[in-house]
Parts: sequence; structure tokens; C-alpha cells
Amino acid sequence: MSMRQLKQIDRDLARIHSKLSFFAINPTNVDEEQKKFFASKDYNPQFEYSIYRTNLKILIKKLKEMKPGNSTIGRILKQQSRYYTLFSRVLQNRGNDKQFTKYSIKLYGEPDQKLVRAARKFLKLRTPREKEDLTTKQVIKEMKKAFRKYGFDWEIREKDMVSKAAVNNSDRAVLLRTKTKYSKDIVKRLIVHELGTHVMRIENGKRQPFKIFEIGFPGYLMTEEGLAVVNEELNNCLSNRTLKIYAGRVLAINYALKYSFRETYNYLKKYFAKSLAFRLTIRAKRGLKDTSLPGACTKDIAYLKGYLAVKEYIKKGGDVDKLYYGKVGVQHTALLDKIPGLIHPYYLPMFRYMRYFMGHFSKIFASIVIIGLTPIIILKPIGSLFKPITEFIRPAFDPLMLPLGEALKPLKKRFRKDFKKLVKGSVGGKLLGLM
Repeated sequence: MSMRQLKQIDRDLARIHSKLSFFAINPTNVDEEQKKFFASKDYNPQFEYSIYRTNLKILIKKLKEMKPGNSTIGRILKQQSRYYTLFSRVLQNRGNDKQFTKYSIKLYGEPDQKLVRAARKFLKLRTPREKEDLTTKQVIKEMKKAFRKYGFDWEIREKDMVSKAAVNNSDRAVLLRTKTKYSKDIVKRLIVHELGTHVMRIENGKRQPFKIFEIGFPGYLMTEEGLAVVNEELNNCLSNRTLKIYAGRVLAINYALKYSFRETYNYLKKYFAKSLAFRLTIRAKRGLKDTSLPGACTKDIAYLKGYLAVKEYIKKGGDVDKLYYGKVGVQHTALLDKIPGLIHPYYLPMFRYMRYFMGHFSKIFASIVIIGLTPIIILKPIGSLFKPITEFIRPAFDPLMLPLGEALKPLKKRFRKDFKKLVKGSVGGKLLGLM
């Protein structure tokens, strides 16, 4: 099959992607059902859903007719058409409890015992209460500042939804849940998580010759969310509370697959506040109509499973740069060299050098990356012994993008003897201190 034909199939898949919305899985009557739930000791919510305007049967027919061939990119496009077929089945079966659960598991998988054991360990983490006194509008204002500094033309707006934050690639928008209070630490985390991972991967994907890099490879979601969580960790803004919530999502799904909404909520209430236990249960039971029955939307295993998978990828020496070619999964990185016409990622956070930072070093060897430019500074070793490099690099940078001179001050002060001549001439841009 010619490259022209492959690109046409790629464009057709992109059009189909624009007609598939995960937001349709969110119930439309959560507020009413929440009141009924807390007014009773045994009531299980009965969820309702909006009418899906797109004819999913026609989409599925078009997807089955696609024959992209057996080249590397052709096989990926074929996998993508199957992925969208499953996604369409999930949307078709909202409110059909057994069928919805069946296709959700086919699409996203389900918790295995290894993941459940890991989740139970994270559930034991101590979680100091964070002061949540920022409104959604205040958070939007801070995030807009960060986006402007990088010239990203994205809209940031409120939406009544289950998730606290989400990215809508089709509308180039970051969505924040309305009528919600946020902590100052969460603002920092949202910038790292949304801009430093999701938006960067989308923007890099736009520069590639195939649209699939922008909209997402089949099964990319686990890496997408896992990379964002690892990114938070390296920025020192991954809190125990966040990890515990990701663990709670896994355990909520594991429980919801076997039990009712009420039973799942009662289990989670042992570890979380009532309001959070309720939200976790909604996330697990969305897509179902009668939540007294077993069944679940299994999408939320991606966060913890992806976090562990990306850490394992890095531990084994995986190239982090390849995860920024677009919205690809760790399982696709070995295929990238076989796809013609790809360009190196333009936007790369400092986090690209994380594989060098994972262990203990006896000498400094680090690079500081300016967005859109090649590394400009190398700290050359002179024989001193240091603690793990993450411990002294991390405090030097702030994810809110300090100018270069300001960001370097802590390093210059602390390691003056190790600095050689810095780069001559002017340097443009701002530093994305995702470290």
C-alpha cells in the first residue's frame, strides 16, 4: 500500500476519533442520585445517559472496511481501527450493564492480582490533609499563565464532570471540574501533569507525518497517564494522597466488578472520606444503569498500572525521548525507527534525562534543556562525590517555568566550584523545570 493511501486511512481514523467521546460515559443525573444515595442506607444509584448523536453502527462498518496493509504503520493503523471499534461498542452499551463491562475490559483491561497487591500497599500511605482554598476560576487563571509562556494556544475552561481535570484534544482544551476547591500544590501538579505531559505529547504529535501521533496510538492511555504520574514524581509534586487515590481507583474497579455500588462505597469508606469514596465509586460504576449489579468501567486502572509500567521501562534503560514523539505507548517505542518521516520531539521537559537520574552518581553529568532548543549547559565532573542527582537538581527548578537566570541561581550557589564557562551569547525561551 502506498504512503498516500496510508495517510488517507490515517486521516479517516482521525475523523472517526473526533466523533468518539469518553465524556458520554459520565451519567447525567449524578447530583440527584447522590442525594438519594446518602438519604438511604441501601439505595444503589440508577444512572441515566445522554443520547449519543453519532451513528455508531455506521462508524463500526467503516472501521471494519479499512485495509491498511502489513507495513509497520499499516499494522498500527489496523490495531487503531480495532481499538475504535471496541470504543464504539463501549459507547453503544452505556446502560447495558453486562455488555458495557465486557467491552470495557476488552478495551482497557482489568486489575490483575499484581496490580491489586501494589494498590493495597499504596493504600497504607499516610496522607496529611491539604488546604484546598483555591476556586476553579483561580486555578484556570494560573494555568493560563503557564500556557501563555509557551505559546500554546489552548483553552482552559470549567466543565461539570466526574474527573477533576481532563484534556480534550479535539477542542484543544484543558477542562477543570466546576464548583471544586483546589490546593496550591495541586495547581503545580496540574501544570506538570497536563502541560508537561499531555499537551507536550499532543503538540509533538502534531509535527509528525501521521495524525495518529496526535490523537493516540492504540492502547497508548496507560503510558499517557503513567508518564504524567512519573513526571509528577520527578517534579516533587506527587503526593501520597495522589498515589493513594490512584490505588483507590484500582481497588474500586476490582470491587465494583464483583459487587454493587453500595458495597463498593462501603469498602472504600474504610480508607477515604465519604465524599471521595463516593466519587471513586462513581468513576468505577459509570457506564452502568443499575449499579446494584456487578460491573465496572475499567479505564481508571491506567493511572497506577501506567505509573509502574513507565518506571519499569525507564529502569530497563528505555529511551524517554521516544515517549514524546507523540501519544505513543511504551509498547510502541521499538517500532518508531521503522516509521518513515518521523522527526525528533520539539518539546522536551528536563524529564528527558531522567534515565540518568534514577541511580546514585559519583560525578555530576547533567544537561539543562530549553524548550525547542538543544541542551545548552553541561556541568563537567571534577571528581566530587554527590548524593543522588535528583536530590540536588530538583530544588533548583520550579515547574512554573522560571527564566533561565533565576533557575540557575540555586545551582550556581551550591556548586560554584563545579561550574565552568557557561554558554556565550543570548538564549531565548523559558526553562520548563520538570524535575
